Amino acid sequence: MAYNVDFLLSALVFLLIILRHFMEQRALNTKSSKAFLTFLLLGIANIVLDLLCTIFITLARPELSWMSECCLMVLYLLQVLVPVSLMSYIQTFCEADRPLPRWRRLCRAAPVLVMGMLILSNHWHGLFFRIDSSGAYVRGPYYLSMCLFAGAYILAVTIVSHLNAERLGWQKVRAIRELLVLVSICVAIQSIYHDILLTGFGIAISISILFFTINNPYQYMDSLTGLFDLNYFREQSSYFMLRKKSFHVLEVDLCQLKRINRILGTDVGNQALVQAAQMLRQVGRNTRVFRSSGKHFLLICPTIIEYEDALQKIQAIFSQPMEIGGSSVSSPVVICGVMHAEQMDSCEFLVSYLDYLSSLIPTTNRTVLVQGDQETLKGFRYTQQIEHFLLTALEKDLFEVHYQPVYSTTQKRYASAEVLSRLRHPALGPVSPELFIGLAEKNDQIARLSLLQMRRVCAFIKEHPELMEQLQSIKINLPPLEVLKKGHIQQLIDTIQDSGIPACFFSFEITETVATDYTENLRRAVELFTSAGIGLCMDDFGSGYANLNAVLKLPFSAIKMDRSLLSNICTDEKAAALYRNTVSVLRNMDFAVIAEGVETSAELKLLSDWGVDMIQGFYFSRPLSGAGLLELLLPQQGAEKEAQVLSLQTAGGK
Repeated sequence: MAYNVDFLLSALVFLLIILRHFMEQRALNTKSSKAFLTFLLLGIANIVLDLLCTIFITLARPELSWMSECCLMVLYLLQVLVPVSLMSYIQTFCEADRPLPRWRRLCRAAPVLVMGMLILSNHWHGLFFRIDSSGAYVRGPYYLSMCLFAGAYILAVTIVSHLNAERLGWQKVRAIRELLVLVSICVAIQSIYHDILLTGFGIAISISILFFTINNPYQYMDSLTGLFDLNYFREQSSYFMLRKKSFHVLEVDLCQLKRINRILGTDVGNQALVQAAQMLRQVGRNTRVFRSSGKHFLLICPTIIEYEDALQKIQAIFSQPMEIGGSSVSSPVVICGVMHAEQMDSCEFLVSYLDYLSSLIPTTNRTVLVQGDQETLKGFRYTQQIEHFLLTALEKDLFEVHYQPVYSTTQKRYASAEVLSRLRHPALGPVSPELFIGLAEKNDQIARLSLLQMRRVCAFIKEHPELMEQLQSIKINLPPLEVLKKGHIQQLIDTIQDSGIPACFFSFEITETVATDYTENLRRAVELFTSAGIGLCMDDFGSGYANLNAVLKLPFSAIKMDRSLLSNICTDEKAAALYRNTVSVLRNMDFAVIAEGVETSAELKLLSDWGVDMIQGFYFSRPLSGAGLLELLLPQQGAEKEAQVLSLQTAGGK
């Protein structure tokens, strides 16, 4: 009989190409990847043995009978192991990573052991095949049992994938169904037409489907740097954690990338990322590098020695400027290290912890190391508790509104008040505003928080309209993300208008960073405010890159000087001259000037002499509750409010 080996040859070439690409990416450190590699190697071996057996059967020489029989026996064993390996591969996605009960392991192994023993003893019983005295291959009475065995496992894989469809995901289930249909067709054709060797081709097709849809390492590849992405880092770290296998992680943050993009352009920034990726690849032979986000890289080191070696190399690499396109580009990094990362609660916990460590260091012009330890881990767990509590606080409106009075140096009285948010955790106590506001911004909750506070403020003023006789305005901070949130500005304005309070009584504070980075969203927000009659104040002037050009772009009526500018004005003539001259310029431009952070009488005297219009700081008052503000401005009503609050607290205690 003449056999058609074209399908086998093409399948072998195809699988060797897949093996080359798979091994190039070293994508072997997960249970599913190892199971896929086993399936791939068994498939290749099956095709190679099938080709050899075809050659021996075609030659049919008596002197080659023993070789033919050995090759056929190995081929039959492989045809048992290939469907079993496919089943094992599918089960890596379906089962939790824990040892199976012994009885289940025995049940799984029993069919394989029985078939294996029958094949190995085929020389004596000839149930599957025999080689006659002339060297010719003769099929045995149980030849088709191999096809039935493969069919049973195909059915088992179908059932397992169907029962675990939710855990597998529909993409995997769809791919498994496709390959099972194709393999079944190939096996059926070969069982009927023995000269068409399609089983090996069916195996190649199934492996190809798995490679391109499920175990393709390129789907986890970052297109710019050629590194694996965050999803693959999650797979790798989860694999180590489940097995309690020691590993250590470094995060490298190119903290100056935004500045590079702004000054030199995004092309240079992209080249810096590519060059950084190439340098990080060289830090350790067994160290794996991932790009987790725009400017963050992650490294997995299998041992402490490699971790420390990688750390030293990274510090040395990024202490020197990069050479990009003939230009020297300084790109310091923040390095965050976590040893024994397998002890973390989960992969998501680890990734969040690394982000937290990176956030501890502000933008810097030098390479800095942040090493995770018990204290930082404790701080992170605290942050997580607050982050979880934020959802409850937003749903139940548990935030408090405090007011910091602003003193007028010309009117000699309190003329305004800034609205401040406060939060108290039932078990952990007061929460730092910087923390919960930062978390709200990170989780896209700041607009919701702002709207809740706006309603509280409007209700408070409406309840005490006499405050509008004592104060000229109420100032409210407007974080950058609120400006970007579509429709949010209009919601704030609607809340004010619905309350019936004159819009001109409110003034929104926009930070200098938002004002400097002038955008279309900011322009629209300013138009909405001005058309509603709401005033604008620039906040934190002098804390960053603000300039008079930015001030002139927007219709600010007041400028609030950042508290950092107050440093040493009583002792340093240069610092005093800078503050004094800045105030003079702003006043000549008809801006009201507010000094923030005043704490001493000496500072107050200088600022008053220099013509500062308003003073805000602990010298006059710390932030006050609504009752405290009433007590300060309207003593009689404040006392009544305090009594009501005390009465409610006492009733609640009873």
